[in-house]
Amino acid sequence: MATIHFLNVLEGDCNIIQHDSGRTTVIDISNAYNDYDTAEEIAVKNSQIRKDMYLRTQVPSDKKDYKQKGTPDNPIFYLKQKGIKNIFRFIISHPDMDHLDGIKDFFDEFNISNIWDTNNKKEISDKANSGGYNMEDWKFYKNVRDGKITPGTRLTYYAGNSNLYYNEDYIEILSPTPSILNSCNEKGDWNDSSYVLLYTPPKANGGHWKILFAGDSEDLTWEHIVKNYTEKVRNVDILFAPHHGRDSGRNFDFLKSLTPTVTLLGNASSKHLAYSKYPEIRITNNQAGYVILDITTEHIEIFVKNFEFAKDFCAHRNRDVPPINKTHHAYSIGHLLAK
Repeated sequence: MATIHFLNVLEGDCNIIQHDSGRTTVIDISNAYNDYDTAEEIAVKNSQIRKDMYLRTQVPSDKKDYKQKGTPDNPIFYLKQKGIKNIFRFIISHPDMDHLDGIKDFFDEFNISNIWDTNNKKEISDKANSGGYNMEDWKFYKNVRDGKITPGTRLTYYAGNSNLYYNEDYIEILSPTPSILNSCNEKGDWNDSSYVLLYTPPKANGGHWKILFAGDSEDLTWEHIVKNYTEKVRNVDILFAPHHGRDSGRNFDFLKSLTPTVTLLGNASSKHLAYSKYPEIRITNNQAGYVILDITTEHIEIFVKNFEFAKDFCAHRNRDVPPINKTHHAYSIGHLLAK
């Protein structure tokens, strides 16, 4: 059985896939820190910008606030609680700080074999405002990207590339292409440089589940995907919504192809989330807490951390919430059946 963990990491992203192969993939890192705080880390944690992130839920008046943003997950502690010591691949979806937050501590704490990255040309001045993030993390990432340090094997894959190990783990890269990355480098706009990954573990009927990780991808990416991978992304089972699910003035026509059964929205302020753009079953981790997907050939079972969210979600569907799952320390709110 494969398991995906969609963590509640303040205002960033972090997903963990425990594959049937025994390998572990981590996609992005945020709100990660170990037991030792440097002076820079203490300054970041005490900054008003960082403190504001805990409070910036801003739930619309017609929605209940489950206050999960005030208790975000630390991916380092979370992984250790799961007994994970070795990361086979760490995928940096794109070089924005909310996807690199705590990367230096993360590499200090785990054995990481492979690093997926793009040959982006992003730069951040040493004199720039950190925006509530630790500039030491940016310097660490830049040194990895530029080949000055090698804490793991750095790999730069593109759409259509193939490899034994990620084929065995049912990962397919849909974006970026070299031309999309070149466009991002020219414009200095990095969202469309995001890795978009289709994860397709097998179903009992000989088919495959479709689970789509979308990074912060925008219109250029989705024009490419809809044009070149229409059938592969049709009727997606689980969509990790692009750009945390934000309504950022983008074109949402791509959803006509995807028609996701369940959409997982990340940890942005709720007033910025495009609730109405996505189909009915939407789960936000700034309200549900972490979300866990247990994947078998027969079903995908969905768990959430927060009991009150689980109770209301189930009550709305005339179901009682089951007892806590002691493995995940979370509550089952339903499942998708293989068809």
